[in-house]
Amino acid sequence: MSSLVWFRAALLSCCLVAAFPKAFAATPESPPNLIFLLVDDLGTDWIGAYGSRHPTPHIDRLAARGVRFETAWTSPICTPSRVMLLTGQYPGRTGWIEHYDVPRWGGAGLIADRFPTWPQMLKRQGYATAIAGKWQINDLRLSPDVLQDHGFDRHCVWPGVESNNAPTARRYWDAYLQIDGNRKIHRGEYGPDITQSFALDFIRQNRAKPFLLYYPMILVHDPNEPTPLNRGQPPSGEDALYAGSVTYMDRQVGELLDELERLDLTGRTIVVFTGDNGSSSSGVLAGRPTPAGKGKTTQWGVRVPLIVSAPMISKEARVTESLTDFTDLYPSILELAGIASTPSNDREGRSWVPLLRGARDYVGREWIFAQRNASRTVRDRQFKLDSDGRFFDLIADPDELSPLILSADDPRRKNRGRLAAALASIPAASSTMPFPEYSPERMREYTEKNAAERGGKKGGRKAGKAE
Repeated sequence: MSSLVWFRAALLSCCLVAAFPKAFAATPESPPNLIFLLVDDLGTDWIGAYGSRHPTPHIDRLAARGVRFETAWTSPICTPSRVMLLTGQYPGRTGWIEHYDVPRWGGAGLIADRFPTWPQMLKRQGYATAIAGKWQINDLRLSPDVLQDHGFDRHCVWPGVESNNAPTARRYWDAYLQIDGNRKIHRGEYGPDITQSFALDFIRQNRAKPFLLYYPMILVHDPNEPTPLNRGQPPSGEDALYAGSVTYMDRQVGELLDELERLDLTGRTIVVFTGDNGSSSSGVLAGRPTPAGKGKTTQWGVRVPLIVSAPMISKEARVTESLTDFTDLYPSILELAGIASTPSNDREGRSWVPLLRGARDYVGREWIFAQRNASRTVRDRQFKLDSDGRFFDLIADPDELSPLILSADDPRRKNRGRLAAALASIPAASSTMPFPEYSPERMREYTEKNAAERGGKKGGRKAGKAE
């Protein structure tokens, strides 16, 4: 091409750009899809990527392409943990300081316009949204539209055990589920398979637009039952049933990842994997037996797995020691979706998205917090302070067996003082409880009745756990 011809072509191109600037402007990238997997009653000690002896190859596959947080905290019991996750607020601010089954005991539950959730924000941004799995922080009979109010266009949920509705006790075989407002017993079917099919169908139906799938899985909460994989030869004992449930849950994670690959969605889908509290069955981590931590504000109760795969941000696997707790999920998810987070005096969370991007100046948190009822705890990278005054060095004493006794000139007093100030900065209880029917007496009454129904012993492992 002669220089004159080239010049004329270049001039024509510039004129076209000037005349039609919009046609040549870069179109903004579509927001990423988001799949949020929340496993019921699963700590780090049952996941291979964290060093468990129990194989979880599909969760490990997710960790092999994402960022794995070594120190993620939440409340050690179900409903406070989930409210903390959805609202980005600590239990003392929302009033959800203890487990409470709204469908069983009554009360307003989580009030959508009072406690905004990040699914609401994604829905307003144009995301197609759905929830599949477990929901028990509202009574769906009394509030039929509450899932839409919380940000979900569609739903397939086990509603939780409801008062005066015995079939709702079934979440596994012969599961009682509500699907887009329709409720029924699924005779001969396995509840987690039904929610899984719903989840996969939702992904397929919305493959061409940004979607949010919030998937608080029914597995692996007790009372565990044989899964479709081992029903022919059921394992004996709750611990063996729990292990089988972990295997089946991992298989479902693999099915979701495979479907994303089949639909060519992997590169534009963020997958977050976590648990709602510590494990309800003892495991083995790094060759050491671990106690069941659910319900306790020890490390084994409040530490949960957190794996984030965001291939559009970072494709390499990393492990981070940065501290995080469930209040951080709210601002992090909004930032991942490209939504500006609304400032709030009640929201302590800090986004860890800069960490995913590999920011060298990412400072992260100085401390993280967890609470169950009056038991409150806070930690930094080395030390942990409980609200009863016990102070631990988690590096030297990770099982919290020997509280430190500090002399007047012990330099660790400064560490303790900083944690005490952090603990004092967070309210212990809300002045207005969203479920006034709650009382320790009602919880004790339920626990004893639950133990009798299951044939357990008062104060035993089964008796002491909430749904």
